Amino acid sequence: MAYLNKKIYIYVFKEILQILLLSIFVMTFIMVISRIGQLTDLIINKGVEIKDILLLIIYSSPPYLTFTLPMSFLLSTIVVLGRLSTENEVLALKASGINLKYLFVPVVLIGFLISFLGVLNTVILLPNSGNLFRQTLINVVKKGITIEDREGIFNDNIPGIVIYIDKVDKDNKRLSGILVSDDRDKDIKQMISANRGIINLDPVTLDLNFLLEDGNLHRWEKKEDIYRNLYFKEYTFSMNLEKNVPHNVPLRKRPYEMDTKELKKALINASGLDRYDIMLEIFKKFSIPLSSISFMFLAVPLGIRRRVEGKFSGVLYSLLLFILYYVLMAFTENMGKTFGVPAFITSFMPNIVVILIGLGFLRNLNFEEYTTISEKIRHRWRDYIEKTK
Repeated sequence: MAYLNKKIYIYVFKEILQILLLSIFVMTFIMVISRIGQLTDLIINKGVEIKDILLLIIYSSPPYLTFTLPMSFLLSTIVVLGRLSTENEVLALKASGINLKYLFVPVVLIGFLISFLGVLNTVILLPNSGNLFRQTLINVVKKGITIEDREGIFNDNIPGIVIYIDKVDKDNKRLSGILVSDDRDKDIKQMISANRGIINLDPVTLDLNFLLEDGNLHRWEKKEDIYRNLYFKEYTFSMNLEKNVPHNVPLRKRPYEMDTKELKKALINASGLDRYDIMLEIFKKFSIPLSSISFMFLAVPLGIRRRVEGKFSGVLYSLLLFILYYVLMAFTENMGKTFGVPAFITSFMPNIVVILIGLGFLRNLNFEEYTTISEKIRHRWRDYIEKTK
């Protein structure tokens, strides 16, 4: 019997693992693909290498992995165990006198593995990938508007700005023969020419500054029809390149992208709801990945009892359960803020609720039932309608 159990463990483990890996890839790709349309513009219009775009996609994956890891674990467990139930393999195990709680062995192993990877992702990968994503994006924007390697070419990659550089000293990073046409303001048109200059880009604010020497500023104010011609010895011409960045990409770290040290540092000067939100973010770095452990108690009984309900019912159940978990998480956060519940309890409350529901399902794990879950829901709904009439 022990040998038979070992074979079952390996079989279930391999089946869950295969669907798990596929689910993680597909779900993460679906969530990341929303950014691809905006990043494709950088390839087409800015001449950015595909390598940089692939790096941006990879670096933007960890925020989504926070949710796709436990979600994929839930889906793969329900689907595999549901298939075993549909094909009467679960019934055969019962007939052989095998306790179905043995199925928890491979599920628990994978659940703890996914939880470990999830914590690793939120604590280490997510903060670091956020920094790498922004740095790569800044390099992409710089490549799109670079001027240092475009001698004798009119560069119009910056909206409303046309720049011409006659000569570039790449060793000293100095420019000569500079001409800038600025049409950003529809009421003001200006032309700047300078003999020499240098370029400086602030990587945080994305302010691009031209430090120009010995030149002229020609300015036409259309409304008043005033023309000005100024000579300057030193002049700084500035523009912000943040518009060149996709609008849904903030240049500064959001709380969930910070590591625990940064959050604790931000906690020192925070107060009120801001302090509570930061504490929630600290605990959610562990509570969300550890949701895989709580899902084990629910996925095993639901998968075993699913029986014949269609090939995609397991996917539907897992998606609905994870949506309910997400709604429960939002609800408990709101209640925690309203009633002053400690952030630790608030963050782990959805996991506790899922475990309690799963333990309720586990009571009759080895009993054979002849009604499907969907049939039970329909029967109970009909009973409720009858009682309310």
